[in-house]
Amino acid sequence: MPPKKKEGGSRKAHSNFVSPFAEAPPAPTELSTRRQERWVKIQVKLVTWNYLNFQIRVPAATNLYIVEQKIKEHHGGSISNLQLWKDQVHPKNVLRDFSKTLTEVFQFDDSLPLMSEEELARKKQPDYDCVVFYDFSPHQSECPLLLRSPRLNNEQNNAAGAGPASPAAKKPPP
Repeated sequence: MPPKKKEGGSRKAHSNFVSPFAEAPPAPTELSTRRQERWVKIQVKLVTWNYLNFQIRVPAATNLYIVEQKIKEHHGGSISNLQLWKDQVHPKNVLRDFSKTLTEVFQFDDSLPLMSEEELARKKQPDYDCVVFYDFSPHQSECPLLLRSPRLNNEQNNAAGAGPASPAAKKPPP
């Protein structure tokens, strides 16, 4: 068999080829700078009783669903039928779509200039403030233990001198 001939041209032709990806273009300035994340201080107020009012601080991009979860967490998960209102309790202010963000609901001015890392460290933007009112229904249960009124132990009642005497005290001695 005769020896095979090497195919292909000279190496010089391939060495002059320059890839279009050899030099990366410079990164846009929008990627090296970022917007400062704004925060919202929410005054959460119960409609019927002001002792359960509280305040939370969340990013402005937070959904109302997260605010709903924070309210339920504040009550230990024992509430249902939660209703939310923005700014004041009025039928036109009812918040029904919990997938909206706080920025969409309260229409915060989000026109912040782009800043570098150094500027972000120097400047501190104040938090937005808003008020959310809420009302709820207590957890409904058919459990007889939960429906029963709380009572003290009989020994505690006897020691305090309140309530009926214990069954052992009613029996005559043998």
